[in-house]
Amino acid sequence: MSTFLDITRNALGAALAFMESDVVEYKGTTAVCVAQEETTQIMRYGGFRHHFTGFVRVAKTGFPEPVKGELLTLNGTELRIVSVDECPISFKISLEQADK
Repeated sequence: MSTFLDITRNALGAALAFMESDVVEYKGTTAVCVAQEETTQIMRYGGFRHHFTGFVRVAKTGFPEPVKGELLTLNGTELRIVSVDECPISFKISLEQADK
């Protein structure tokens, strides 16, 4: 089983490099990832504002376990972790704009 996971990890790394992936930074660790980003408009005081939602998929190897509510940086933008799903080789981290 570990051979299968090693092959899958290597394939994921090669695929991410091929796609010139996005970059995520969390707890001092920088990793390439695949990001699905969406900007919507939500009603706020004074009118509508742009609001980011989306997710990233990042390989588990060498990446710290994400914690709901903490901040991470995606391509230079600080975002809040909303939820974390995982499979044997990767984390799927749902994100939203970090309101300050």
